[in-house]
Amino acid sequence: MTRQRLTVVAPVYNEVRGIEHFTDAVLRVLVDLPYDSTVVLVDDGSTDGTAAVLDRLHDAHPDRLTVIHLSRNFGHQAALTAGMDYADGDAVICMDADLQHPPSVIPQMLERWQHGFDIVQTVRQQTENVGWFKDVTARLFYALINYLSATRIEPNGCDFRLLSRRVVEVFRKDIRERDRFIRGLVSWVGFRYCTIEFDAASRFAGETKYSLTKMLSFARVGLVSFSKVPLKVAALFGFGVSVLSGLYGLFAVSAYLFFSRAVMPGWASMIVVATFLGGCQLVFLGLIGEYIATIFDETKGRPLYIVADVRDASAPVSKPDE
Repeated sequence: MTRQRLTVVAPVYNEVRGIEHFTDAVLRVLVDLPYDSTVVLVDDGSTDGTAAVLDRLHDAHPDRLTVIHLSRNFGHQAALTAGMDYADGDAVICMDADLQHPPSVIPQMLERWQHGFDIVQTVRQQTENVGWFKDVTARLFYALINYLSATRIEPNGCDFRLLSRRVVEVFRKDIRERDRFIRGLVSWVGFRYCTIEFDAASRFAGETKYSLTKMLSFARVGLVSFSKVPLKVAALFGFGVSVLSGLYGLFAVSAYLFFSRAVMPGWASMIVVATFLGGCQLVFLGLIGEYIATIFDETKGRPLYIVADVRDASAPVSKPDE
């Protein structure tokens, strides 16, 4: 009987100091598994020499590694999508290349898959050397998005997961939206789902690629993609302010007609109300603009990523000219 195939996908961006250790660690785990396995490494426009290291790794393991070079940096979610598009395994495991996602968990994920689960999502219990600010803000984000969204997103879930072939095909053929929040999409597609807990180690080398700005952008994509509640809040707030304004107008007219007293608002109160409402209008206009910008990006129909070069696992080892 033909053995089942397994593909491990890892986006890589400026990991020149650690990518060889990551690749060796993954291959050591895969060699003992009863699957025909390959690793797809997606170079997301690295600028530190990572691309050359990936090519050398492919030459060293031509039957085990596929290396995809994107034309520029398209972002983690796009690079992850590229790897999933090129993965041909019956099961596809996505993970980061910084060794914070331990390869030793892979056998447990495959065991759950063999028990019929299409999505095996890992959940971080704790992360070595993580600051309190990142931990608190992450918890607040997941609490907020799960409160606002009808699709539950696993708190402390990460991009370390197993997807069955049919789930990967859904992503390849049907889910091609540009602003991608894959952590939410894997919950949205349905199918049998389970979780595995793990403790994340500190990065083997290098620095995190998720700055505060990128984390805020990532959170924005998640909220806009999975919740229309902010727009409803804006509408309800506007309705509430209109009602209060109408009531105040009735009070002013009643005071003049029945009590012969004109309501004279003070300068300070008028300025406070005017600036408060003006600020709210700008905030809600900006909120609406985020949704419109997302629609605008989708209508342009540009590709999620552009591939500059692919070195397939089936390709022979390149030999120097004699």
